[in-house]
Amino acid sequence: MSAERPTIVFGVTIDYQLRYHDGLYQRLADEGWEVHVVAGAGEIGLGLGKHPGVTNHVLEMARAPSPVADLRGLKDWVRLLRRLRPDVVVVGTPKAGLLGGVAALITRAPVRVYELHGLRLESARGLLRSFLRMMERISCAASTSVIAVGPSLRDRAVAERLVSAKKVDVLGAGSPNGVDVDRFNAATRDEDTRASLLGELGIPSSAQVVTFVGRLTADKGLATLAEAMLKVERKTSAWLLVIGGVDDQSGLDGERHLRESLPRLLIVGEVNDVAPYLAISDVFCLPSRREGLPTVVLEAFAAGVPVVATKATGIVDLVSDGDTGRLAPIDDAPALEQQLLAALHDRVASLTMAAAASRFVSEKFARETVQDAWVDTVELMRAGRHR
Repeated sequence: MSAERPTIVFGVTIDYQLRYHDGLYQRLADEGWEVHVVAGAGEIGLGLGKHPGVTNHVLEMARAPSPVADLRGLKDWVRLLRRLRPDVVVVGTPKAGLLGGVAALITRAPVRVYELHGLRLESARGLLRSFLRMMERISCAASTSVIAVGPSLRDRAVAERLVSAKKVDVLGAGSPNGVDVDRFNAATRDEDTRASLLGELGIPSSAQVVTFVGRLTADKGLATLAEAMLKVERKTSAWLLVIGGVDDQSGLDGERHLRESLPRLLIVGEVNDVAPYLAISDVFCLPSRREGLPTVVLEAFAAGVPVVATKATGIVDLVSDGDTGRLAPIDDAPALEQQLLAALHDRVASLTMAAAASRFVSEKFARETVQDAWVDTVELMRAGRHR
């Protein structure tokens, strides 16, 4: 351990997931911490490594089960942590949580935090579910504390007997990093940019836009979205705008199904900034089967966009049906269709809910508020005063 600068390690599986705490790494470094970020190779890690006090480490981890690759990854983690001797280790996502957490235990890191972003086992079945349950239990057991990104996720983890209620906590109202409320508000008010983007995308200015943002995978409810939007498009002038990259084979299948089903569809792929796209949206739709605490919903709230979503773990922490948005049961396409139609047709009620959601996100999930909670927590953990 460093005698002068405390050392903290943040680990995730792939480079993209380093976005979960962007801004927090830099803030901790500016406040005197020696910060190390660990993930697979990518541009985000390279960029973070340019900030004074932040060091990027490339450590490849196989997302799918792979005994040979996982053993190699564990050895790499152990080697890295023995060299760094950190005061605090924070690992999240299933594979980094498992390998990094076990390595932190082996190397006797004094503070070992497993950050629970979601539970893949919620939508898994059979042997895969059993394997995922075992992974989560090991990750939780190897940690000195577990931080869930939302209350319903915490409750689900306890109900699944993955971790004891005494060991798992939620910081504030939840979320790994909050949201930059002012930036999303500003994008919504920029009429010229909104008109320009609609023109670039080829969407008529008179059309309504339903937007989905997220990884393309079956767990995001793509089949339900396709079925519901087919009926919605027949009854309205709405287009479906899809933003996000393909995550797996189920995502490829879902993308193909969307293309084959919907006449008014735009799939943009991954973008660096979703704010302009939310600014042209009339409704944001997230039909997920499971979430941790979805940042995209917070971003839609900040942009003042009415939200239609499902009653999934994580989403229910944010969307109160009839108050901050509209909810449909998971995998229920007719119910999702009706909620989308209501959001598009009853604009007065939709905008009233959006205004309530905007106040909610500003009060509970502003980025500075969430990062303050993280900074305070890691300081207390290092000092041995956090439960």
